[in-house]
Amino acid sequence: MEIWSMWVTLIENSMLFASSYFGVSEAIAIIAVTLLARIMLLPISYKSAYKMYTNKLAMKALKPELDQLNSKFKNDPVQLAEVTMSLYKEKGIRLLDKTTVLSMGAQGILGVGIFQALKEMLFNSKFLWIPDLAKPDIILAVLLAVITFLMMTLMPGAAEQSVWLMLAVPVIISVVVYFTLPAAIGIYLIASNVVTLCQSIFLQYVISKQNRKLETY
Repeated sequence: MEIWSMWVTLIENSMLFASSYFGVSEAIAIIAVTLLARIMLLPISYKSAYKMYTNKLAMKALKPELDQLNSKFKNDPVQLAEVTMSLYKEKGIRLLDKTTVLSMGAQGILGVGIFQALKEMLFNSKFLWIPDLAKPDIILAVLLAVITFLMMTLMPGAAEQSVWLMLAVPVIISVVVYFTLPAAIGIYLIASNVVTLCQSIFLQYVISKQNRKLETY
């Protein structure tokens, strides 16, 4: 675990350096380090998100064939799994490719590292309306839940697969969870989620542009 301790220490030192060297507040240092790290991961995370969307489109196109297979092999789940995976392979659908695994792993290592670093750091400053970064803040928790809700609704295919109630329930739960966390962690989560939100908006734009091109042919 020495490598992990070094990673968490590096994150802590990066935030302390940004705060002391550039003369910014602790909250701004958290935001800056988070944005820099997430932007560096954008090429991987964007590629992974795009692949997930194209897979959803391909699986949607295969629905009639999948329904036939489900009906044909409804009493043989093992055979159904085999023919389904064979069909996916034939159509070039990969549910879990190297890019997705790399993106999930990199974001997980970054997220858990920052989370642990912020839990270990001592805060005694305020930011905007937040009186103490070491204590929870209800307004911050609600804001974070709103951003989480927007992220979920802007995910490609979300509108087709979910209803508003199904999206709202985890968001309400999130408010309760976020309110138990120090404001410093909430600030990190907002900064990270804003990057994801911007990525989703850009992906929606790219997809819409591609669809318009296809309609012209």
